[in-house]
Amino acid sequence: MQIAKPSDDDSVGVFSRIPVDSSEIEREAVIAMLERERRSLPSSLIAMALMALGVAMLPDVAFMAGLLALRLASFLFTRTAASMLERRVRARTPLKNSRRILILAMVLTGVTLALLLWPQPADSPLGAVRMIQLVVVVAVTLISVTLAALPRSVDAMLGSFWVTACALILFHPANGDLAMIGVVTLVLLGIRLYSSSAGLHMRSAAQILVENRQLSEDLADALAHAEFLSWRDPLTGLFNRRKLFEETRLDGSGLSRHLLTIDLDRFKAINDTYGHAVGDRVLIATADVIRDWCRALGEDGAHQCFRLGGEEFLVFARGFDDAEMIEAAEQLRGRIAELGQLFPDHPEIAISASIGLTCWRFGEGLDDALQRSDGACYEAKDHGRNRVRRAA
Repeated sequence: MQIAKPSDDDSVGVFSRIPVDSSEIEREAVIAMLERERRSLPSSLIAMALMALGVAMLPDVAFMAGLLALRLASFLFTRTAASMLERRVRARTPLKNSRRILILAMVLTGVTLALLLWPQPADSPLGAVRMIQLVVVVAVTLISVTLAALPRSVDAMLGSFWVTACALILFHPANGDLAMIGVVTLVLLGIRLYSSSAGLHMRSAAQILVENRQLSEDLADALAHAEFLSWRDPLTGLFNRRKLFEETRLDGSGLSRHLLTIDLDRFKAINDTYGHAVGDRVLIATADVIRDWCRALGEDGAHQCFRLGGEEFLVFARGFDDAEMIEAAEQLRGRIAELGQLFPDHPEIAISASIGLTCWRFGEGLDDALQRSDGACYEAKDHGRNRVRRAA
């Protein structure tokens, strides 16, 4: 994510855009457009009612009613195509066929709207004719603005409307004023320019929405990562020392408790001989063994493992007596001693751990129990390493 910073030549500052997926911007723009189209249904029904009222006042009601029925069929087809497109957009499925169906619907919309401008006899009520013409122009404008995020569909409607209107002007015997073609062209160009401006506004709003969403997601990820690092060791993923004191402070179970201090033997020699990269791999492999061993103890969540720093680990186990815990600790020591098999490039590497075990008595402070388990661990090292010692 780029961080906004002021330009050297601008005292106000220019904010750099957050890189986002252009397809997401288009998706949000189309969703917003289709929601607006759905909300415009009452307006469309009012327009249909006004045209029906105007048609009812004309001399040739039957013919114009047929044209109005075509317009109604086209309207229903457009609504179906728009609903299909919206479902596919929300489901993130391919839109190619749905776009084509909507373009076809918009072509029919343009044709049926233009046919409602069919020239009327001279004795037709002027108010009815003007009302139909006004409703048609308003409908073309509203549809163009509503579907501005899909310029091909808008162009399909305006193009079919222009062709149909020009055909009426050129070939209908009641018309002879060719200047009307210029008027229709200018009106449609004005509507197209206005629609283009609305489309840019939709895309700009969609881009801001997508950027804000991505910024929120990035911020949530950063906060989650910061929270993770506050109580996890970044190398091994085990709990850290801070988490140890937090967990033990809140421990309220009545189960028996044991602490195991686990210290890798001669780890500095591994780092010095094979490098810190190999040393890190040894620490990660050891952490994995300890984590799997804790899970194998059962009682999910009852046993927790920590990395206290360097090559030192700690396990906080619940619900075992001393004999069971000693046996389990021996199993853990044996698994750590087998880790050398994971480093075939260094067959001579020696990995083992000394483990100090103690029972953490109820009412006793953590520091006292830790001191005993550490002492037992040092005793294990003093007696040859790679062994388990229980504190007295």
